[in-house]
Amino acid sequence: MTKNVFLLMCRCVFCTLLFSATVFGQIDSGTVSLFEKTNLSEWDFHTDKEGVEVGDVYSFSGNGLLMCQGKPFGWLGTKEVYKNFQLSVEYRWSPGATPTNSGIFLRLNKQPEKTFLPRCVEVQLAPERVGDLYGFHGMKLPAPDGVAKDRASARDGGETFGLINGLKKTANVEKKPEEWNTLDILCSNGLIVVAVNGKIVNWVTDAEQTSGKIGFQSEGGPIQFRNAILTVLP
Repeated sequence: MTKNVFLLMCRCVFCTLLFSATVFGQIDSGTVSLFEKTNLSEWDFHTDKEGVEVGDVYSFSGNGLLMCQGKPFGWLGTKEVYKNFQLSVEYRWSPGATPTNSGIFLRLNKQPEKTFLPRCVEVQLAPERVGDLYGFHGMKLPAPDGVAKDRASARDGGETFGLINGLKKTANVEKKPEEWNTLDILCSNGLIVVAVNGKIVNWVTDAEQTSGKIGFQSEGGPIQFRNAILTVLP
């Protein structure tokens, strides 16, 4: 299968799901707005720093924003676990802040000791790397057939990262730091597809099929999230 044919197939699957979520979202009980839960006690929280409260790192504003301070390192995650879903979420770097690092965690299924990073797949949000995929602590993330070898990587990240499986994005389509970017993420069994601002930039066809939480990472500086809409898939 050529790259162009595969991309066309991904676009068809992805656009169909996005269309379904848009048209049927208001009546589909499987579609939820994650940020309707504004009480931080309704979320899971982890950091490797002792004595840090969730409110020291994360907060919800009255206009539907999840704000993350970026320090100390850690994550805020759903208490519910999901395997197959479509997630749409917007993010931007907080006005006046220097863009640093963050990410969206998918299928977060374990939190090893002595590290802030969970076992999960991450959609990278660091500048110039938005859309990169990483599997931490051995999370299976093999490169699809036909993918250029320089896009795929695997390395030992020690106690902090474990075995890291990585897959670089195909295009850089992020906006200026203070502008809102849209991420659309599809997880369907072994298929994970990532679109940034309407353009597919990464995909994997044989990812580890594990249920897990969805997390918003704290790793560097202030970042904001909004409009996190989750559609549960069969």
